[in-house]
Amino acid sequence: MTLIVACRASDDDKHYKDVNTLMFHKGKLYSASDDGKIKVWTTDLIKLAEIQGHTLPVYGLTASDDTLYSSSSDGTIKLYDLNTLQEKQQLTKNENVEHWRVRSVNGHLYVGDNEGNVSVYKNNKFFGLVNVAEPVKDLQVIEPYVLVVQDTDLVVTEVKLNGEKLQWSNDSNIPGRAPVTLIGSKYFALIDRDGKEILLHSTDRHSGFPQLAKIVHGSDNNMLINALSGVEWGEDKFLFSGGWDKVLRKWKIMNQSLSDEGSVNVDLVINAIAAGDTDQIYVGGSDGHIVRVDVR
Repeated sequence: MTLIVACRASDDDKHYKDVNTLMFHKGKLYSASDDGKIKVWTTDLIKLAEIQGHTLPVYGLTASDDTLYSSSSDGTIKLYDLNTLQEKQQLTKNENVEHWRVRSVNGHLYVGDNEGNVSVYKNNKFFGLVNVAEPVKDLQVIEPYVLVVQDTDLVVTEVKLNGEKLQWSNDSNIPGRAPVTLIGSKYFALIDRDGKEILLHSTDRHSGFPQLAKIVHGSDNNMLINALSGVEWGEDKFLFSGGWDKVLRKWKIMNQSLSDEGSVNVDLVINAIAAGDTDQIYVGGSDGHIVRVDVR
């Protein structure tokens, strides 16, 4: 297979600082940056809308059926109308806390911060707090489990959402560092502690979330990996990776391992990756650039 850079956001429309996160949802791409702005794009990277969502960098985006959520180092979590980007609500504001990651799953909102807490909201109301002791650089959710990772370990926590109060307990610690991504419901991937190899794990709790494979990323000059994105296209499962070497790499899950499916230089340091429609991948990073890569 061949990976080809198909289109790029124009210099007039791109962010003017680094892109931190990308999200593809209901046929549109959403991006957020160190400039505090949130932008919406067509599949061909034509800008549809933008807002000054925050005063400081935006690190997390997620969405439900009708609401866009953003988290920022300015201490706020905000809700917007998914179509108009009109602000609907501010869940919290604490200038001493940086909210780094946010995930919406089954009507629950999970927010990870720099103080090692995951705040859980039900129906946009605070429900409880999970403390994982280390800053939350990335998180994924496979309810009832929350996967939280910083630089040395991924912590798997079981969260019980029934009843009037949240209950939680740490389940497992897995060596590794951010980022972490889900690949369908059976796999997740993260980076080893040195930041240069990809670790593929099973989501099977009964077998202890075992490691299935460890793959050398193959980047020039042994540079760090910054971003991972897993996707299911039809019956196939893929992982995309990238980082400081400016190369997007494609991997296919085969026989509980990762098979190299090709790469392309996107000419930007990769901070974020999001899977779009079948055979389309979006990459964002340095100096606000965003590109779409097609798989042919």
